[in-house]
Amino acid sequence: MELKLNATGKIKTIEIAGKFDIESTEEFESIFAKLIEPNPSIVSIEMSRLDYIDSSGIGSLIKSLNSLKNKKGKLILVGMKPMILNVFKLAKLDMFFEIMNEMDFRTKYISDDDTDSEIDDLLKRN
Repeated sequence: MELKLNATGKIKTIEIAGKFDIESTEEFESIFAKLIEPNPSIVSIEMSRLDYIDSSGIGSLIKSLNSLKNKKGKLILVGMKPMILNVFKLAKLDMFFEIMNEMDFRTKYISDDDTDSEIDDLLKRN
């Protein structure tokens, strides 16, 4: 799994690429916890480059959703490939997660004045 962190305006984004499985959940959860420490308002997880997710990866996302909800924040899953989206729909997880395509997400949450900044230093402190 490959992770990249960005901030656009008040939205923090984790981009996930590759495989999200039992071998990568600990790293993801550690980074997610650090990401929501200061101001957790909205976190998006960009999944367009995610090729595979297993039950432990899904469990990690559920844990992250609950952590953020406890802090009155919002988690949005963005840009899922059809195969992964089907897994979420079959498991009825689309009833719990806000799932959006990239265009709808940008239209709803990103303004033209927002600028991107990388926050990959969280990865280095891990």
